[in-house]
Amino acid sequence: MKVRFSILVIAAMLVMSGCFNSFDSDFERIVERDDRLVKEHLQRNNIDAEASPLGFYFLKESEVEGARNIQNGDTIGVYFEIKTLQGQLIASYLDESLPPKLYAHREGGLIPRALNFASGLAREGETLQLFVPSYLAYQDYGFQQLIFPNSNLNIRVKYAKIYKHQEIKEIEEALMANYLEENNVEGFERTEEGLYMKILSEGDSESAAAGPEDVVFFTFQLFQLGEPEAISEITSETNPFQFALGRADNLEFLDLAIMGLKAGAEFEVIAPSHLAFGATTQVFPYQIRRDLFNRNLIARIARPFEPVRMKGKLIKVGN
Repeated sequence: MKVRFSILVIAAMLVMSGCFNSFDSDFERIVERDDRLVKEHLQRNNIDAEASPLGFYFLKESEVEGARNIQNGDTIGVYFEIKTLQGQLIASYLDESLPPKLYAHREGGLIPRALNFASGLAREGETLQLFVPSYLAYQDYGFQQLIFPNSNLNIRVKYAKIYKHQEIKEIEEALMANYLEENNVEGFERTEEGLYMKILSEGDSESAAAGPEDVVFFTFQLFQLGEPEAISEITSETNPFQFALGRADNLEFLDLAIMGLKAGAEFEVIAPSHLAFGATTQVFPYQIRRDLFNRNLIARIARPFEPVRMKGKLIKVGN
């Protein structure tokens, strides 16, 4: 039996080794192909770009002497244009009269990845042009007619500003206050934590109020603030969302909103990102975010550094 077991284990290891070797070989071929195509594009267009150790090429269009270097963990605001090497436009956000788009410069902070990787080569205020092989861009991902699989990219990006955490909080606070004022929304009260809360219905007066460690069941619609389409929702009262209040890994805004409510209560809440989903992976262009989330390629549906609005109803408190 021992001999038979050993033979089976060795056979399985050989099969697995073959699979991994095949995967490595396929990836190596993709890298070789894309590197060749990017180099040929640069040569054909007489572009003298510098090679990065990671595999993309870059040019500094503008330099800002004495400005701060971008470091790991920084929150960056950028303006950008993303095209294929053939010139097909994928996304453009270059209007500097508008606030820059934000992302966290860290592992997994931004898609496409090369735009994030190149952050470490720039100072605040500098503009880079990137020539990016697909394995550092969207890889084999495709989305309708916007992004074709294995697209090599030409990205122009201005790393406009490095933001402090307090600045992000102030920006989001202004966004929430402006939203309430511009839409004539009434009935919200601001909590000391920075949440805006509105109770639409007090619920069943005979029900026990939700407290720490209680399991709560509720329905909801979740929106990016100011957008009409829900980014996530569970509306079936027979199959509601459930979680236990007060757990360390909870979204803080849910604990703050639901704690103390009674069954049947209906509420709305507007929450800044630091109380909600935090510094999630940023995605350019925005319209592919839901698709990436549905394919389990990103973990959170909500965009980073933006408030969210939730409409909810507490169905039940307790098991």
